Amino acid sequence: MIFRSFPAAPKPALTLAALLLALAPLAANAQQAGDLTGGRPHASLPRNAAAAPAQNRPNADPGLTKLTKQSVDLNRATADEMLDLYGRFIDAVREQRRQWSEQDWTEASATLSRLNARYEAVRTGIDMEDRLRIRSWQGEFRTLQGARRVNQKLDEKGIK
Repeated sequence: MIFRSFPAAPKPALTLAALLLALAPLAANAQQAGDLTGGRPHASLPRNAAAAPAQNRPNADPGLTKLTKQSVDLNRATADEMLDLYGRFIDAVREQRRQWSEQDWTEASATLSRLNARYEAVRTGIDMEDRLRIRSWQGEFRTLQGARRVNQKLDEKGIK
């Protein structure tokens, strides 16, 4: 019997495939719950939204400003800025979440919803790799939020 060897897949592709497989169940649950955005844009939505320069943000989003300590006008955020905005958002969530009350989680969830709405408006201008990273951060937020709820339930029942 002759065995044929195939060339090994490049490491970045293998890493990306492993990441996608690991996130699939989480993404599926979040997608069913309506927490992830990124489907095909509706025909009535404009494909490219005009945006002002990043330095001029007169209508800052209060939730994002509170979390990231920077003034950000989500209505004018460009596709190029979305990866950085999501990155700063999830970094702030990771750092601050242990001290949050239920109200803080509610505000962060509302902020993520506004961030997701802007993402949907500019999504076609974001490359696929960045969209995948953004989706993983969306899922991470929902996972952290779910873990908080589970911990609260355990605390209420006196289980540690």
